[in-house]
Amino acid sequence: MSPEQSDATNSSTPPQVLQDNAGLVHAIAAGDRHAEQAFVDRYLPPVRAMLLARSRNPDLAADLRQDVMIEAICALRAGRLNDPEKLTQFVIGIARNLLNSHFRSQGRTEAIESPEDLPDLYSATLAVEDEERSQRALHAISSLDHIDRDILLLTLVEGLKPGAIAERLGLSNDVVRQRKQRATRRVIDLIRPPSQNPSGTHLIVGRVI
Repeated sequence: MSPEQSDATNSSTPPQVLQDNAGLVHAIAAGDRHAEQAFVDRYLPPVRAMLLARSRNPDLAADLRQDVMIEAICALRAGRLNDPEKLTQFVIGIARNLLNSHFRSQGRTEAIESPEDLPDLYSATLAVEDEERSQRALHAISSLDHIDRDILLLTLVEGLKPGAIAERLGLSNDVVRQRKQRATRRVIDLIRPPSQNPSGTHLIVGRVI
């Protein structure tokens, strides 16, 4: 690597420049790893949404989205995008091609070559999944009957026991326990992705995971 390339790799483009497609593309081509992380943070969620909408398979979408990021970053490093304003179409096009290729072959025989110095795809993926789980949990809780919702929120947020909840809501202990159990089962059913094992989702006091 030349001194110029080394300096570019270690440099950090101003964040405001990375908000613009052209600035982001040029920074990645110049070797700015911070720009690559900004690219992943921006495009991982829509790529995942597109793959999920077309495949209706969460596991496949999770596998292919990282392949899309790797292929896109390698192409941008090599300067293969001539019009930076078409960055979004470029990324979605890669996602579409990889998905079509998967459907044609039902699995590639050769993995995409992955450079060692890629941005942190794992953490970006976890952040997206955490946000999706949070949104599903909020939607599930908001769909409950108002008494069930109050019982669940008092349990999860305030950490109250059934006896304290019963006293606050003017209900019997048995009613609180029954409604809490019913509400918990419903929330788990609503937030669990179709591919997830039922034992993999839990509700704990103070947090929904």
